[in-house]
Amino acid sequence: MTSLDEMFARQAHRTPSAPAVVDDGGTLDYATLDARVDDLAGALREAGVRADQPVGLVLDRSAHMVAAVLAVLRAGGAYVPIEPETPAARREAILTDAAATVCVVGPSLAGEVRAAGRVAVLPEATPTGGPPPASTPPHPDQLCAIYYTSGSTGRPKGVACTHGGWANRMRWMQERHHLQPGETVLQKTTLTFDDAAVELLWPLLVGGRVAMLAPGAHRDPRAIIDAAIGHEAVHLQFVPSVFDLFLETLTDADVAGLTRLRSVLCSGEALRPELVRRFFARFPDGVSLDNTWGATEVSIDSTYHICRPADGLADGASVPIGQPMTGNRVTVRDARHHPVRGGDVGELCIGGVGLARGYQGDPRRTAVAFVPDPDGFGARMYRTGDRGAQRPDGTLAFVDRVDHQVKIRGVRIELGEVETALRGHPQVADAVVLALGTGTKHLAAYLVPRQAGRCSVDDVRAHLRTVLTSYAVPTHLTVLDRLPLHPNGKVDRAALAALPTPGSDDDALLAPRTVTEETVAEIWCAVLGVDRVGVDQDFFATGGHSLLAVRVLSRLRQAFGLDIPLRLIFDHPTIAASAAELERLVLADLEGAAR
Repeated sequence: MTSLDEMFARQAHRTPSAPAVVDDGGTLDYATLDARVDDLAGALREAGVRADQPVGLVLDRSAHMVAAVLAVLRAGGAYVPIEPETPAARREAILTDAAATVCVVGPSLAGEVRAAGRVAVLPEATPTGGPPPASTPPHPDQLCAIYYTSGSTGRPKGVACTHGGWANRMRWMQERHHLQPGETVLQKTTLTFDDAAVELLWPLLVGGRVAMLAPGAHRDPRAIIDAAIGHEAVHLQFVPSVFDLFLETLTDADVAGLTRLRSVLCSGEALRPELVRRFFARFPDGVSLDNTWGATEVSIDSTYHICRPADGLADGASVPIGQPMTGNRVTVRDARHHPVRGGDVGELCIGGVGLARGYQGDPRRTAVAFVPDPDGFGARMYRTGDRGAQRPDGTLAFVDRVDHQVKIRGVRIELGEVETALRGHPQVADAVVLALGTGTKHLAAYLVPRQAGRCSVDDVRAHLRTVLTSYAVPTHLTVLDRLPLHPNGKVDRAALAALPTPGSDDDALLAPRTVTEETVAEIWCAVLGVDRVGVDQDFFATGGHSLLAVRVLSRLRQAFGLDIPLRLIFDHPTIAASAAELERLVLADLEGAAR
């Protein structure tokens, strides 16, 4: 088997002067990138990295990040991606669970990493001594990455991904999309999502160019569109909830400017027919739309469906997930792992070359999820926890989940992990978390205080932000005297879901005082789906989240005719503060025009 690094090295040898990566700092050709990878891999081997060893990777999106991923692979290790803004406690929990003693980090975090007893290697590092120990060529089952997802017990679980599975996935991408040398893929997905590996590795293995979206801009559909046009991207990937914002933001001029765009891929959530309909209204010819399905445990995705305009007219809740990718086998099975009859609903189980090794350091959880394949002659299959059915045409359809795992804006969240974090606050005796809403879901938490009347929602939310990713922090927190129960003693989740959304007393809300505040308030109410919001209320404590913030920003840009920065709502999260900053921006724009 040819490893991922060997595939890149061969490509660098074939096209040394071709552009490989472009970011705000400029363009690196294949030879320069390969040399940087060699230097950093040597420094990592000097630091003790050997085959299968996990290496923390805590870097913003940049050419340095690309080189670091490839250098970890060349050193023989497996990269463990962590966002730089991840709460320190969660970052340390992941590194400890992965047994990562070496980390590639930027200067701002190097001190914290070293203080925790780990070796911090900067991305510009080079070997300091003689030739470092050479790494041995990896075998198909050797680790290439460990991706952490939400765990039901409150402990994140690390999926141990292999070279063989990922190499197969990259080959399928090339078979399906035929990227040509020099063509560009926009790298916009945060590295902690496994889809980012496709945007990053696939082009570099076949002579393409990777254009790095600026750090933080992945939340801004305007920035994504401008980058796709500017870099002449031929391929884009989206989570459906972000795809929705992309389609909402697109103008006729944008569509005309996306002259090189040839394919769009959606994954991570159920794709709604309405989004397919809007896509083909914008791109009736020449641009394909694929809906893919899978999991980190099976090398990112396992099935694909090439969408057609007719998929936008379907009555079902989601678009088909299609047929298995090359090297994968998908079956629908009952609780005893027996195949169900065609059309019947069962658990979707996956076999083939894409299976991960299992969960890092957790043989019990691995044994539950990765079971013997009754049809595989000693092979394994992965129980996805997704329920689906085979359609009359032989393709597959996703139905729902068999457990309490949900996806929030494409991120897998175990409700049990959020509940555990809530119960970890000293004011909370018990908690239940639900995923509510149709289409784009949000989390709602219901809390029972240890002492009646003594539970600060703001304190609890602040606690959650120190231990959970931003996606896992519930949008709404409701304090109850007790949880509603069924006669058998189980929590009545339907009764919780029927409770009204928590809000403030309308009489106590501070009304808008200026025309600007009125405009901002109208946009907030429309996006949040509420009648009134006080000008001193925090957007994120009133039901807002990052995708809704982007939608607010898009409407503010239209209303004020300004290029308003994405950080506006995050830095000024009340109507009063946002309005004041908008007035400052308007004044600055007028003064600039007058000069």
